[in-house]
Amino acid sequence: MYRRLALIAVGFLFSTALLGQTLPQNSPADQGPKRAEIRHLIELTGAANISADALRQIIAPLKEGFPGVPDEFWDTFVKEVHSDELVDLVIPIYDKYYTRDEIHDLTLFYQSPVGQKTIKVLPKLSADAIDAGQEWGKMVADRAMRKLREKGYDKTSSNQFVRGAEQPVN
Repeated sequence: MYRRLALIAVGFLFSTALLGQTLPQNSPADQGPKRAEIRHLIELTGAANISADALRQIIAPLKEGFPGVPDEFWDTFVKEVHSDELVDLVIPIYDKYYTRDEIHDLTLFYQSPVGQKTIKVLPKLSADAIDAGQEWGKMVADRAMRKLREKGYDKTSSNQFVRGAEQPVN
């Protein structure tokens, strides 16, 4: 699921960087063709396939929670769920935030060699970025704890400190 969100976020970042300006909104008559272009963009980026992966990740804990339910039920259930349903729900969101010209530019980008590479490496890049973010968060938390201890705010201490007080309150 985070990969789908990451694709959407990166698409936004790339469109902002590539376009550099806000384009005028399209007329209501343009909505049918625009939505078809959005569907094509979503299919091009593989977001629909990622949603199928997300479905499998959702089903796994459900299967564990209902161990008495036969696999046949889950197999049938998964076959009845179509990623097009999610795509249909996402299209109005793209429509809300992107103009038709921006959708066109994103499509051109994702059809380019660097766009195709982005689609391929983005799941791994996102996972690595999440790991880096967790490491950074740990470093920041460790630094904060070290500074708190240096100032005497040791949570293992029996002393309690009041904000703004220079001395511990006993």
